[in-house]
Amino acid sequence: MRIGMAATANGTTGILIDDRGKIHEERVEQRGAELSEMVSDILRRLKRRAASPGTNPIPQAITIDVSDALTPNRSASFIVVRIAPRPPVDAGHELSDSAENRYRTRIVHVSGGHTILGDELVPLDTAALIRIARSAGRAPNYVISGVGSLVNPSHEQTAGRILLEHSEPASIEFSHRFSSSAIAVRERTAVLNSALTPGAAALGTSLVLAVEAAAPLSRLYVTTNDGGSTTIAQLSEAPIHALHAGRSTELIGAAALCGIDDGALIVDDGTAPFFGEIIDGVPTVVPTHRASGPAVSTQAANVRGVTDIELHGGADRPLLVTHGADGPSPLGLSAHSHADHSLRALGAACAPLSEWANRVVDVSNATEMEQALANARARVEARLVSLGAVPASIRIPESRVIATAYQHPRVVTVRVRGIAGESTGSILTGGAARAPR
Repeated sequence: MRIGMAATANGTTGILIDDRGKIHEERVEQRGAELSEMVSDILRRLKRRAASPGTNPIPQAITIDVSDALTPNRSASFIVVRIAPRPPVDAGHELSDSAENRYRTRIVHVSGGHTILGDELVPLDTAALIRIARSAGRAPNYVISGVGSLVNPSHEQTAGRILLEHSEPASIEFSHRFSSSAIAVRERTAVLNSALTPGAAALGTSLVLAVEAAAPLSRLYVTTNDGGSTTIAQLSEAPIHALHAGRSTELIGAAALCGIDDGALIVDDGTAPFFGEIIDGVPTVVPTHRASGPAVSTQAANVRGVTDIELHGGADRPLLVTHGADGPSPLGLSAHSHADHSLRALGAACAPLSEWANRVVDVSNATEMEQALANARARVEARLVSLGAVPASIRIPESRVIATAYQHPRVVTVRVRGIAGESTGSILTGGAARAPR
């Protein structure tokens, strides 16, 4: 038994899939209510509907899509500390399209940084960091980005300790937590994640309290941008990875409705159809997300608008899944399914646990490369178990080494994706899914 919920501007919808694969749905309109109140109301309703002789009305997992409820604090101000061997020659050489275009920021440059092999370029200017901290003012938000920090984050970490010792920061965010090879993308992502964190942390706390009161034995999860899910605790640490989860969650719901683990799908609500592919029960992904504006570093489902290429370019035509008002699709695809329930809430209920390892490493030969991959797989599997996964349910759909463009040939990216849970195509049984027609 599992529950999925989707929070939107108009209200919250919850779906319970019982042990027989039957779907129960409840919806609460917004009307000024807090999300935690709507979640509590829906949980009580779903438990009453699912309760019957011989069944357990307490779900093992409750997964909520909160992507529409996450809003960055646009009034937040930041001190962005850029660690590099030297500052730009002039303002024209500053990072283009960077954080200062969207938030109130003060950019400061500090000597330091590492090579792509992790060797120190120049010593970190600790005296400059102390001066920055002492002049920062009250409760600053810091974002620290350093050259070469993906391989060697020590200068970023040392800078964080110095700033913490000599000021009273509201927050400190590090660019090396995000996996892009472009420092501008890492910095932009760190700023956005920091702007999201206070609201996301408060939201996560309220949801935990609401679920503990209504279903104290259940684990609480949130959907992620890659079509998976993670624990509610991660929402307070990296909300950026749940910010763009809506479409990927709908894609998972569409795959479950059609009973497939592999295939191409078009999801259409009558206003903005999109295309995505499912492999081994999860969406294919891209390493950055570009919904509107510059890219941010997060593993996100590779969904895109529908063109003639998606409709007619492949050997197999995609399945069409409609939701919203039932009726003929204008896309000219005859074989399709219609979702009678909230596709996003259904996808949340079906989303598997997800975990990634993206590391830049220095390897000298094939043996070291295989060892780096094995270590990354072990970390991903251990992490999934710590999130509540049953070891036997863990799958590794992606495990590879990627050459680093325009860099030293010994430097590669190790990329491992792990998921855990039932096969998406088999979750709905007993006739709950409507076959393509």
